[in-house]
Amino acid sequence: MRALLVVAVLAVTGVSSTAMAQHTARCTLDDQLTTAALGAGRNAWARKCGFITAAKEAVLNEEGEYQVFLQGCYSYPNVVAGSSCTRYVPASESEACIPLDQLAKLGSCPVGCFTPTQKVAFNGKRTEIPEAYRAGERTVTALSQNATLDAPAFGEQSIRTYVSGDTDEDVFALKTADGRIIEVTADHPLVDGEGNIVKAKTLKLGDKLLASNGKQVPITEVTVFRFKGYVWNVQPVSHEKIENILDVEGLLTGSIRFQNEWADIHYRLGLRDEANVQGL
Repeated sequence: MRALLVVAVLAVTGVSSTAMAQHTARCTLDDQLTTAALGAGRNAWARKCGFITAAKEAVLNEEGEYQVFLQGCYSYPNVVAGSSCTRYVPASESEACIPLDQLAKLGSCPVGCFTPTQKVAFNGKRTEIPEAYRAGERTVTALSQNATLDAPAFGEQSIRTYVSGDTDEDVFALKTADGRIIEVTADHPLVDGEGNIVKAKTLKLGDKLLASNGKQVPITEVTVFRFKGYVWNVQPVSHEKIENILDVEGLLTGSIRFQNEWADIHYRLGLRDEANVQGL
């Protein structure tokens, strides 16, 4: 339950504007909800049963997070070794409530990450996320408002939180023709050659990804392997979709917001001509 307790401490203490960017533990071993729909279902259930307010539910859904509870999880009784989960907690509003005095609230958890060796651009320099966290990086490199499919432009976005935690799940390793390799969880959002945000698990040999230099690079190898260990991610403060497209290993990939709060929204990076027409 270690990961859940870290979240609880953060929820109580908060993080000042002058402190290092918040670090949120990902609760994968104790209460892992792997999709935005399950997360929203948990929040709806918690609101219906009186654990959180409607306003809190809206905030959690907006940030792509879900409510977690002490010693409770969605997977019970099929829990992993080392888990302290002892009872089932629903992830659907339609399920029966648990009395308020029988379940203790903790913090919240997000979904979806990179393996720790993946290099994300911070201040224009690609760095492994754990190293950036230890160095106290407060901004992450992302596309700017004037960026387009054929003319990517970058700026720095303030970091709302670093995300990390233990996991045991499938990871997709995608290798491109120019030698780039990116390792992400199954539902992680990547930008394909046409500028669409797509899930890693939908990509296949020959599909193209969009590099940070604007070039389309074909996928030459797709490998799926079981990863057990720590995974990391970064969530920008910005809620602008274009400002949540990051440079990871030289490829454009959506931030964790695309996997959570925007999971059901289709997004495509436009061309310069399209941007000019929209501005008329």
